[in-house]
Amino acid sequence: MGTSVSQSSPKNSTNWKRVFVCYETKAIPEKRLINEVWRAADHFKDQIPISNEIKSESIYKCFESVKSSKSFQEALKTYNDYLITNGRNSIVAEFAKRIIPLSFQYENPAQNWKNLFFSEITNYVVSRDASGFISKDNRNRTVTDMIAFKKNISNHVKSSLEINRVLPKSYSEWKNFVENTIDNLKNLK
Repeated sequence: MGTSVSQSSPKNSTNWKRVFVCYETKAIPEKRLINEVWRAADHFKDQIPISNEIKSESIYKCFESVKSSKSFQEALKTYNDYLITNGRNSIVAEFAKRIIPLSFQYENPAQNWKNLFFSEITNYVVSRDASGFISKDNRNRTVTDMIAFKKNISNHVKSSLEINRVLPKSYSEWKNFVENTIDNLKNLK
């Protein structure tokens, strides 16, 4: 039997230290954590910034498959075929795929896919470290507190994206959309 091991963020990175303070101190607004997470996630030493992966043609193809499909099954098949043919799978692509069925539960799947995707990426990055900050001395004293905290973070991300109703029509527009979205998440008030 295997076990899951969380790949935590670098403890000695200045960018991640700001994120960790947000987990420790309840006085810091929750939205500030979103700012710091996206700033840090885009500045991993010796790694490609997460924004580059999100701006990739592979993730755009996922969005495009949702936009052009009539069902989540069709969108998943289209995107899986693309990944197999082009060998472009990654952890970000797996999150993109995971959101496809959820997005089809809404009236406008493509619009909702964008919001859910950024929320899921944020949740993933938060989840990597947040569990190490549950104690009577931190913002979240219990696992229940942490679950509620992560849900609030996801809701803040989704609601901040509701404003941008633009559906990119090309790969170039997708890259601009991602840059603008990440800049907004880095500066969310």
